[in-house]
Amino acid sequence: MFMRFTVTIVLVILSTLPAVSFPLKLAGIDTTRTAVWIHDLRWGYDLVNANIDRSLVPASVMKSITCASLLNLCSPDERFVTRITYTGEINDSVLSGNIVVHATGDPTIESSHFPEAQGFSQKIASEVRALGISRIAGDVIIDESAFPDATTPPGWMAEDIPLPYGARLHGANYHDNTFRLTLPGGKSSPRVPDLSFKYLAAKRRGVKVNRADGSETFTVSGSRNRAFSSNLSIPYPSKAMRAAIIDALDGYNIKVGGKSLKNSGTETTLLEHQSPTFAEIMRSLMHRSDNLMAEGMLRAIAPGGTRRQAIEEEKAVWALWGISPHGVNIIDGSGLSRDNRLTARFLGEVYRQMLAEEENGSYVSLFPRAGYDGTMRYFLADTPLEGRVVMKTGSMKGVQSYSGYLLDDTGKPTHLLVFMANGFTCSRQALKKEIQRLLLELFDVSLQESVTPTDEATAGSPSQECDQSL
Repeated sequence: MFMRFTVTIVLVILSTLPAVSFPLKLAGIDTTRTAVWIHDLRWGYDLVNANIDRSLVPASVMKSITCASLLNLCSPDERFVTRITYTGEINDSVLSGNIVVHATGDPTIESSHFPEAQGFSQKIASEVRALGISRIAGDVIIDESAFPDATTPPGWMAEDIPLPYGARLHGANYHDNTFRLTLPGGKSSPRVPDLSFKYLAAKRRGVKVNRADGSETFTVSGSRNRAFSSNLSIPYPSKAMRAAIIDALDGYNIKVGGKSLKNSGTETTLLEHQSPTFAEIMRSLMHRSDNLMAEGMLRAIAPGGTRRQAIEEEKAVWALWGISPHGVNIIDGSGLSRDNRLTARFLGEVYRQMLAEEENGSYVSLFPRAGYDGTMRYFLADTPLEGRVVMKTGSMKGVQSYSGYLLDDTGKPTHLLVFMANGFTCSRQALKKEIQRLLLELFDVSLQESVTPTDEATAGSPSQECDQSL
């Protein structure tokens, strides 16, 4: 009886004790599925350490791991090279063969984000005309044989597939693998052959367009006659590329037979198209959080290999450095897969190692600056930390992540910063505001002095802004 009474008293006392204060003081976050790691690189201690070994969905901060891996396995000055050849002989202005584009997975061809990568089809047509060719007896062939496994990564949601950010990587990529669809009429720009449309009556004001993975049929819900225009992903970009090349040739009055000629003799290089450098592509994708470009960078790790082979290559890099893969599951290069898992510790250790591996700060320069660049343009804007924090952002339903560095006056990283929140029910804006509050509370007094990890990491009053929307 006495023992039972004693246990009861202990339980009552423990239940009335306050829980250890979580660093983010916001109703609506799941404190078991939210990780925060703020680590002082100069003195080697943690200012904030919460759930850093918890395996969480990272969203687009995965892109920072992809870029780190690539920088350790490839030169930032490398480029994708797409070789265009012709087969057969030229007699009396007729090419007795084909024009062949040997695709290698370059995600930048005709991209709206890289002006220097535009004019691809016009360059080909111009070179063909310079050879005095007025007719191609064969066809324009897009050869993707050097790019195995162009499948959609596991964990990409069905609703993402038809949207521009859900455009998957192919061997041949064109115009960011997106087009603008205009209804009624089904006009596509750039021209995408072989699209079909299935109309479903629906009691809705607007129009909704959907497409299954791998399908060229778009399901249109809503009024058939209602005007609609939107950017969507191209099911098979090689078809759009081929159509653009044929149109460009036609602009020079060069006709194409349209049927591939087999065994049409020798193959001669017409031209080689080079992408921007890997460094330029990485900086662009990190600032804009571009999924297609990130998938292209992942596959550049293992040219001619599969996605899984590229992932194994990057995992080998971290194993070589002794970084634990505990809680890590890498499915893609962009972070769009909900099957990805990272820990805050893994992110931070990779970031720490990148500082040790390079002297010129090329990796740090890939991250957008708070208050200035890309997805960080409005984060910490007009605060003492504007331009002093560089972080990759990541967001999807129920997920918000930030990870990167705090910089000193000279641009040298002084702290690792990692925030990963899964399963929150408060508004995304409230969560972002609370992360900014914590950073300003820790660092706006002096960016040069050390902050002790005791009371500073848990100070401040809870934010009350919270709702059920995302």
